[in-house]
Formats: sequence, structure tokens, C-alpha cells
Amino acid sequence: MSTQAPPRVLRYGVAGLGIASTQILPEFAGRPHLQLTAAADPRPGGLEKFAQQYGGETYDSVEAMCTSQNVDAVYVCTPNHLHAEHVITAAEHGKHVIVEKPMALTLAEAEAMNEAAERNGVKLLCGHTHSFDPPVRKMRELVHGGELGALRMISTWHFNEFMYRPRMPQELDAARGGNIVYNQGPHQLDIVRLIGGGLVRSVRAMTGIWDPARRAEGAYCAYLEFEDGTPATLAYNGYGHFDTAEFSEWVGEQQRDPDYNLRMRRQLSGAKTPEDEWALKEAQRFGGGQERDYHERRGDRPQSIFGVTIVSCEHGDIRQTPNALRIYGDEKVWEVPVAAGERGRAAELEELYQAVVNDRPVFHDGRWGEATLEVVLAIMQSAREHREISLSHQVPVID
Repeated sequence: MSTQAPPRVLRYGVAGLGIASTQILPEFAGRPHLQLTAAADPRPGGLEKFAQQYGGETYDSVEAMCTSQNVDAVYVCTPNHLHAEHVITAAEHGKHVIVEKPMALTLAEAEAMNEAAERNGVKLLCGHTHSFDPPVRKMRELVHGGELGALRMISTWHFNEFMYRPRMPQELDAARGGNIVYNQGPHQLDIVRLIGGGLVRSVRAMTGIWDPARRAEGAYCAYLEFEDGTPATLAYNGYGHFDTAEFSEWVGEQQRDPDYNLRMRRQLSGAKTPEDEWALKEAQRFGGGQERDYHERRGDRPQSIFGVTIVSCEHGDIRQTPNALRIYGDEKVWEVPVAAGERGRAAELEELYQAVVNDRPVFHDGRWGEATLEVVLAIMQSAREHREISLSHQVPVID
């Protein structure tokens, strides 16, 4: 009979039961060391379903949930403009925190969040980005190992229908974090920063507002330069015409029907008023009745992917395939397997657990999140002012 003590359980409260929560909550299944004990949301329907499905405590405010003695950590997935307030509230109550991207809307907010975590001795982890995914981490390992010589360039681009998913008003208001740079920029930037070592020196960028009916930035193109001179180019277009998911074999995603984006645009065109669109959005939130199963959407893909990323080194280029990384070297082409591992929000949960229980480093900590936010803000500032922006809050990758 084993005498080994059971692993310590980390008890979570979820702040916000929107669409993000429909992707977060399923990740607790099969993880006995992680327990859902509470949720906070202003919507009674969402709270009722949470209580029925998970049996946890329910609260109509994040502050009230943070007073619970049955919560050790808070996963903040409330609207972007509330991230700073809710992270600071959790930290002041002694709770460890995972906060969804973007970390905050300003560097002052990010600094206040970091100070609150440090002052109260709690861990702060910044997600959700694709830098947690095994293929991206493997790219970093190959670059850092030097097998292909010096890193020369990073290129990444993503095309999809992001701007034509149902939105609430704040999601189309840049002043409240509602544009594609705030929402999707952290994914690309964390990928690029991880592979490139973290230290971005400067940014030059342009953004686009191409649909007068949706007055928020829906596209951007950026040029980053790292401290060692390595350049990176990033492009994102969320206006729903071409979709990089069509490159099924190339990027490892499920094949997407070429008419998918057209259907999304047509669905949204049927919403004649902001209230109609809000109703579409509300139906997709936790307890809304039309939630899509996250694991079913993700399917059987062995790897997660975010658009297309090509890493160029002195002696070869690296890109992702469905099950590996393909390397185009000086004299041959070969593949490097990518071991299965935690990805996305599951990886975030495990990273925070290891940090709290086993005192391991939080790689995606608040200072890393602040550095990524600095690049997000620099993209928008550069677009406004038509100039290169120098950075001063960058931190290196911890290998």
C-alpha cells in the first residue's frame, strides 16, 4: 500500500463566465490537483449553470469571490478593461492569479498589477498566448541550442475572420481594449519574443480600420528589431477573406471550408442592431445555451498552431508541420518530432501550479506580460505617429 501523500490541491475561482471561460473550465477535467471551487459573474444564468455543473460557490462580484477561504488562485477572464482592477483585487486578498491577454490596457496598470502581486507575495501569470504551445517552445529550443547557427529573422502572419465574430460594445472600443492589436497581438508577440529571446529594441507598425461599421483596428503589420539586431515581421488580418487555416497540411490546422468566413460575415449581417449582435454573443457565453464545445472544436490536432511562423537561422529555416518541425538546412531537409505536451490554458494551469506548490519559476510572469503589452502599445503608437518606437520594459527569456 502506497504511503505517498496526495498532491496538494490548488483551488480556483474563475472571474468571468464569458466565452473564454468555455475554453478554460473544461481544462480542469482529469486534473485532481486542480479544483474549481468558485465563479464570479454578474449573469445569474451563468452562475446557476456553474453551480449545477461544478458545484462551486457563486458570486456576483469578483471582490466578493476573493474573500472566500476556499479559493487559492483566481483565473481572470473578465473584459479587458477590467483586468487590472480584478488582478489587483485578487492579489490584495492573497490569491495567486492567471490573467487573460491582454494583461492590461496601459503600462501604468501593468506596473500596478505587478507591484500588487509582489507586495502580497503571490504569483502572477500572464496568458493566454500560443507561446505555451509545444511547437513554439521547440522552436525556441532549436534556436537557443545553436544547431542551425545564429538566428537571422522571424516571420509570422495570420488571416482569419476575427472581426466578424459577435462582439459586445467594449470589444470594438480601443479605449477599453477592444481591437485586434490588444486581443490577438499578444499571441503573435509572445511567439516572436519567445523565439527571439524576449528583448525587443524597437517597433515600427501600421494598423488598419477597414470596415466603417466596426470602428476598431482589425489588422496590423509590424516590424520589430531585437537588441541583437534580429528582425521580426508580423502581419494580422482579421477581416474574414483569406484564412491561413486553408494551409491545412502546411500549418497543421484542421482543414477549413473556404466558405467559412463568408458564412460568419453573413451571420453577422443579420444582426441589424447592436442589441441583436449582443444577443448572438450572449448565447455563446457560459450558460448562454449555444456554447461550442472547446475540445470538439479543437478536434484531434496533435499540435496547436497560430497562423504561420517561419524561423530563419544562419543554416536553415524552420516551420511547423502537423506532427513535427520541418527544417530546411544547407544540405538536407528533415523533421524534428515535437513531443506531446500541455498547451494553451492547460499549460497555464500547470505552470502556475508548479510555481505555487513546488516553487518553480513562472516563465510567463507579470514582468513578461508587461513587456509584451509594451510592444502591443508600441504598435498602436507607431501607427498613430508614423515613427519608430523604442522600448524600455523588455525582459529576457528564461531558458
